[in-house]
Amino acid sequence: MPVGGYDPEDLDEKLSDLLDETGRDPSNWLTAEEIAAWENGESLVDLLSEEDIRELLQAERDRSSGGDAAS
Repeated sequence: MPVGGYDPEDLDEKLSDLLDETGRDPSNWLTAEEIAAWENGESLVDLLSEEDIRELLQAERDRSSGGDAAS
């Protein structure tokens, strides 16, 4: 679902970058079927739950600010 004021492609790219970071296993957030859909071009914005998206973005903010992030 698109978020007002944000380009869905930019959000998808950001989420993809976060999932691709070293030490992150996409299976922590996506089922095998969802990973297959993602690999076939499905948007992470559509595949991830709102809670998962918030968790990924919060972990990035915590790392950026030097806080303690659980990943």
